Amino acid sequence: MSISHIGRSGLSTHLPAGANAHIRATSIQVTLGSRAVLSDVSLTVSARSRLAIVGENGRGKSTLLHVLAGLLVPDSGSVTRVGTAGVAQQAIAFRAGETVGDLVAETIEPALRALRDLDAATLSLTDGQPGADDAYAGALDAATRLDAWDAERRVDIALSALHACTDRERPLAMLSVGQRYRVRLACLLGSTQDILLLDEPTNHLDRDGLDFLTARLRAHTGGLVVVSHDRALLRDVAEEFLDLDPSQDSRAQLFAGGYAGWQAGRARARERWEHEYEEQLSEGARLREAVAGARDRLSTGWRPDKGHSKHQRQSRSPGLVQALKRRQSDLEEHVVTVPEPPLRLRFPELRARPGTPIVSADDITVTGRLGAPVTLSLEAGERLLITGHNGAGKSTLLAALAGALEPSTGTVRHHGSARIALIGQEVPAWDPDLTAQDLYDQHTRNLHLHNNIDPIPLAATGLLEQRSRHTPVARLSQGQQRRLHLAIQLATRPHLLLCDEPTNHLSIPLVDELTTALSTTPAAIVVATHDRQMLTDLSHWPHLPLSTMS
Repeated sequence: MSISHIGRSGLSTHLPAGANAHIRATSIQVTLGSRAVLSDVSLTVSARSRLAIVGENGRGKSTLLHVLAGLLVPDSGSVTRVGTAGVAQQAIAFRAGETVGDLVAETIEPALRALRDLDAATLSLTDGQPGADDAYAGALDAATRLDAWDAERRVDIALSALHACTDRERPLAMLSVGQRYRVRLACLLGSTQDILLLDEPTNHLDRDGLDFLTARLRAHTGGLVVVSHDRALLRDVAEEFLDLDPSQDSRAQLFAGGYAGWQAGRARARERWEHEYEEQLSEGARLREAVAGARDRLSTGWRPDKGHSKHQRQSRSPGLVQALKRRQSDLEEHVVTVPEPPLRLRFPELRARPGTPIVSADDITVTGRLGAPVTLSLEAGERLLITGHNGAGKSTLLAALAGALEPSTGTVRHHGSARIALIGQEVPAWDPDLTAQDLYDQHTRNLHLHNNIDPIPLAATGLLEQRSRHTPVARLSQGQQRRLHLAIQLATRPHLLLCDEPTNHLSIPLVDELTTALSTTPAAIVVATHDRQMLTDLSHWPHLPLSTMS
């Protein structure tokens, strides 16, 4: 049995095991600080697995991937590994002076070593040395398993397809975070591994890179585990889904049937959970009413009409007291055993009369950021999808339409008292010590004071659970901060909502709910995105493509 070890490059150091390869995790428990990130998680990844690990931010997806890879030892539970595995992490460390060539050399070294061993075994066989036959057979088997003759070409193809740096002399320190990630990912995709473990692999990739990644993963003959919020990638490559989001029994849920099977299974489980929770709440309400009725009968109902004897009053009283005690006992014994289900997005009603002018832009440019002049006008109820490569000026255009950025040429006009809200890629610089609830309340008080807008309770938005609402914003995850930002902007009750990469850091269920809301609200909506699934979902919207400045 060959147990793989993940090296510094993210590649394991033993020979592939082919169809026998697997990673088996049993009863995994991981606690970070005082919080149980993973609890009693068990799964098996085989050479045929196509598994997606999904869930909200902070649910332990990356932690579980690191446990499977051997990068993190769980607090309890066990992991066994047979064969080889390669892991692509979100955070990538590198050594001082390390170059692109160093990474490539480390990636192809097992293959080159196998070829050297094969050459040596061939000479031994030619010389007729004792045991040469077995040595040659072993060396040939190793070279074949690693597909060693094609190793460097595979890496070169991946580097080119991902638009990664191909200069072997370039120090990694001189590359951006995205460029370093693409080099690492190319090395992994160019290697020969039984099982690939990928953490958000679509980060830092353009459309060409995404297409290559998808094709490479679909062609991979071994096992695959991917942590991702990219719905298009998950639809294309995943056959099973391990959902780490809260469930009725507090355990991770495994769904088969691909993306559609996961969505349908999750919906059924959610509906069953909500139904049982509501039934228990209703039973509690019924019991409270029964207690109130019995108490009322005891205080007033036992009194006989005038002229009746004292004996009748005394004979009825004990029965009413006993009835009250029974009702109180039933209520005390009733416990809501089903936990409260997760929240759903409750998009506010954004009132806007169709056809009402909101904003117009006339030949606007922004020096160095938005080169080609843009002219457009938007009315209530209209939709617009903005696309373009990085640097084309999508975020700049949205900021100019929102009034947050003054154009260098041209004019932007906001009509009447139209309210415009911008959901940017980055959240504002909030006071880190304020809780989410405090920050939201400050904002809604100002809206009511200056714009006479009735506040929407943060709890009513379905965007943050109770614990998160009372957590300082500095301790919220990126996804939670994005949820808070969305809640604050929606509290404005805008007539025009500008969305800049709205799927960033948000969970898949929330993105689906948000996409539906954006498509049906009476407000005007502008979306700028690279998200392939959102582009597909909104493909029927009017489209404004922006060109990159030369």
